[in-house]
Amino acid sequence: MESTECLRMTRKVAACQRACPAGIDVPRYIRAIADGKFDKALAIIREAIPFPSICGYACFAPCERKCGKGQFDRAVAIRALKRAAAERGGEAWKESLGKISLGNKKVAIVGSGPSGLTAAYFLALKGHDVTVFEQRSEAGGMMRWAIPEYRLPREVLRAEIGEIEALGVKIHTNSQVDSIDELKKAGYAAVYLSCGAQKSSTLGIEGEDAEGVIGAIEFLVSLNSGNPVETGRRVAVIGGGNAAIDAARSAVRLGAEEVKIFYRRTRSEMPAYPDEIDAAIEEGVRIEFLSAPSRIEKVDDGYKVTFDCMELGPPDRSGRPMPVCKFGFNYSEVFDTIIAAIGQEIVLADDFGVPLSEKGIIQVKETDFSTDVDGVFAGGDAVSGPSSIIDAISHGQRAASAIDRYLGGDGSIYFRLAPEETEVSMAFYNEPSSPPVEIPTLPVGERITNFNVVEKTLNPLMSRKEADRCLWCDYRQFVVELDFEACKECGYCERVCQMEVFARGERFNAKGYRPYVVKSPQNCVGCMKCFYNCPDFCIEIKGAE
Repeated sequence: MESTECLRMTRKVAACQRACPAGIDVPRYIRAIADGKFDKALAIIREAIPFPSICGYACFAPCERKCGKGQFDRAVAIRALKRAAAERGGEAWKESLGKISLGNKKVAIVGSGPSGLTAAYFLALKGHDVTVFEQRSEAGGMMRWAIPEYRLPREVLRAEIGEIEALGVKIHTNSQVDSIDELKKAGYAAVYLSCGAQKSSTLGIEGEDAEGVIGAIEFLVSLNSGNPVETGRRVAVIGGGNAAIDAARSAVRLGAEEVKIFYRRTRSEMPAYPDEIDAAIEEGVRIEFLSAPSRIEKVDDGYKVTFDCMELGPPDRSGRPMPVCKFGFNYSEVFDTIIAAIGQEIVLADDFGVPLSEKGIIQVKETDFSTDVDGVFAGGDAVSGPSSIIDAISHGQRAASAIDRYLGGDGSIYFRLAPEETEVSMAFYNEPSSPPVEIPTLPVGERITNFNVVEKTLNPLMSRKEADRCLWCDYRQFVVELDFEACKECGYCERVCQMEVFARGERFNAKGYRPYVVKSPQNCVGCMKCFYNCPDFCIEIKGAE
């Protein structure tokens, strides 16, 4: 049964938007797509980020993990809808930008990855004269040189970088910056270091300097430069992150017959995106868990790698279980190529001019990304270590705001490109479960023979159908109450709720239990799972349909 209600109430920030590091107004652009207004949807996305299409292809979509629809069936395909908006939204968003005059102070940006280019985009919109210095032959950072084309086509990347250049941003490629002093002498009033983490970490084991061992970043850069490594028939990839998955799937496409990933923890602890792990397995990649290499040696028909068997111990500083070697348990396998994908490092000259931490990353103040050097800011992987595109974009946003303020501006980088909602009509359903649209992909047998894009774009009809699944959590209002004295800290509420409504409490009740508390009631979507799963009936949801 359906009823329509006109809403004029104040919107809250939905959990999906809070989960996005860049703060994209997800529900608002999803509603625009549901109305068939792809141009409006694209404008809304571009209010927050300069890379709607890139994120539509390659973002790991933390927003989907906090989509309220996931409490009922499957999260809305937010990333795929972003790609649809980017490809069908046209150029209407540019009309709201107005004329931009670059008459303010000069800003230098070192590195043309997502963080640096995002900062360039917003600083240009604020009227600053921005120049980006890129040491490689083409801009894009790791988006260009480390992400395979089956995930992010080059023409998409170039087109969105072109939009940034169209604002007046100058990008100098084949231009390595060796010191900050060079830039300051050239008249730049502020510098943003976004040079990324462009070197693979070493394994730290005997024999890793053998000819058949290569870092994942170096492997992917060679591939994306048009000079792929000859992997041979058998390939081992060491690590569990996105670089490991990209390297393994690329090795399959290069003709390797046996590709194995070795990870020292279990799948639950793998930092790689779950969808990418699934895709790798579909394409024939095998994953050996609880295995860590201890030695590499050359043998007649390749390289023998000895692996120690591991088991999980207590959590380390990352919060994940620490892998502990099982003494006396090991095994060996022979490979033609070993790809090390256990981490990345930044590469800066010792006399570059900024202090580095013990971990080898640039030290900054968390509040504004400023370094100890006046007028010098830093962000992206050079500050956080290897991270995601959307996290790097977030750094670029915050750095642009801080740099603008440092240069005398107000620090506001928000630009309204689409009209705000003043009144909306919303359909409420007694049963908010609806089947998801399946995103079309290339068949496995076809995609493993080339680097064509695996995932296809949703057509307009599919896009609107998927967008209609959105629950409009920014307008859904529920009051969550938990009886503190009745709670016996069973934890069912926290386990069944992916929206982080509940958390472990800090004090004890009269019965000696430490009850759970309502942490984020604004995230509640009224699924009632906590109510039905609570054995002590100590939860009440008010306002749920």
